[in-house]
Amino acid sequence: NSTGNTTGNSTGNTTGNSTGNTTGNSTGNSSGSGTSGSTGANLSFTNVDLRFPAPANINTSSINSYLLANDSPLNGLGASFMDAQNTYGVDANYLVSHAILESYWGQSQIALAKNNLFGYGAYDSNPGNDAGMFPSDDYAIRFEAWEVRNNYLNPGGSEYVSPTLTGMNVNYATDKQWAAGIGSLMTQFASSVGSSVSAYKQYSPQNVAPTPKSSTEPVFYMNGATGVIQSDSYYQNGGVPYFPSMAAGMNQQFFGPLQNGSAGQPVAEVQKYLNQTIGAGLQIDGQYGPLTEAAVKKFESQVMHMTNPDGIWSYAMWTTYIQPNQSNANLIPSGTQVQIDQIEQGMAGPYVMPWYHIVNYGWVDSQYVKFTNVYRVEVTNPAGTATSIPVYQVGNLSKVLVTLHSGDFVVASSAQPSGGVYTIQIAAQTPAVSNGLAPDTLLTGVIPANGTVTLVPQS
Repeated sequence: NSTGNTTGNSTGNTTGNSTGNTTGNSTGNSSGSGTSGSTGANLSFTNVDLRFPAPANINTSSINSYLLANDSPLNGLGASFMDAQNTYGVDANYLVSHAILESYWGQSQIALAKNNLFGYGAYDSNPGNDAGMFPSDDYAIRFEAWEVRNNYLNPGGSEYVSPTLTGMNVNYATDKQWAAGIGSLMTQFASSVGSSVSAYKQYSPQNVAPTPKSSTEPVFYMNGATGVIQSDSYYQNGGVPYFPSMAAGMNQQFFGPLQNGSAGQPVAEVQKYLNQTIGAGLQIDGQYGPLTEAAVKKFESQVMHMTNPDGIWSYAMWTTYIQPNQSNANLIPSGTQVQIDQIEQGMAGPYVMPWYHIVNYGWVDSQYVKFTNVYRVEVTNPAGTATSIPVYQVGNLSKVLVTLHSGDFVVASSAQPSGGVYTIQIAAQTPAVSNGLAPDTLLTGVIPANGTVTLVPQS
């Protein structure tokens, strides 16, 4: 098992523990030392500069062939891995191998139930419940590439040591063998296409890496998704606060009392405040430990003049000292029917959590929105290899609009087919995975109801 801390960049702190064991399947296990050829004796996949693209033999076709040969439900996602490499500048072999490690070739329950291929938020104490939900496997891959490039591979990133597996291992995983495990899988994949580590760029401080096409967090687009606002007991009349950006929400929303053992961006905000007001000298790490608790007690005693300080940062303290405008925050009343047009992956306190963009309002923590017409489109055997789902033009079953993957979020008026088809609403995500269509192109299509696909309500 590997445990990884994943800190978000423009969206705030994204701390998640990832867990996964893996071994090779039909192609077996191979060493991560990456020795091949007369010049390869000292080369290693754990020292590959992950900011450079994988060799040309790692491509959409070879990725799908490799995953199919290993009986993986990740089969069909080759275009997504390549799109992530080409957009964010992260080695596609690494992305594939990391997904294999953390999701057991895509067959873990977290991967199958939550489209969570990299174990984000799967804390060891309760991995199944705590793991974050992603709206598609494709989005999970793009998010991983963005996250890793900006925070682990870029010099100056919040978790940067070096742009290699060895460098990532310092802050990403407590398992000291994490880097070697992924290196072994990278060796295995490279070998399957007749290649070796000698074809990959080894890290040197003098390397000048290609500039990524984007450093912006990916968005998942929805088409006509609706939901009902649930109640947040901390805010007036149970209303739910909304924010101009997800980053603002993660920094400003109160997710619950902060005390010893709490974690996340709200803790970091308290630590900053205590350093500024009482010179607490705390490390701003988002971890509420004994030192933070002692500083809170000192603040309660010296500033609030409490006779029995408890070391707990309450909602009243949050709205008085950290976010004084939050007691009068912009709120969506509970019970309001809303439309959701975008999803981004973020945090709610210590937990990995999607955030929804509510049309005409702003960004809302997804815990407080219940979908009313959103489904996961699933194949009969999601742990098998036949996991790609063509979506056809309405009235023309010979015209494929886009191809989805089992587990993707779609919009539908009913989980039941009509006229022999499921009619669904979707949006194009990127041209590479959406048949060349521009992002956020809204589509209505059909999937034949032939017994191989079902729609599962996503609440």
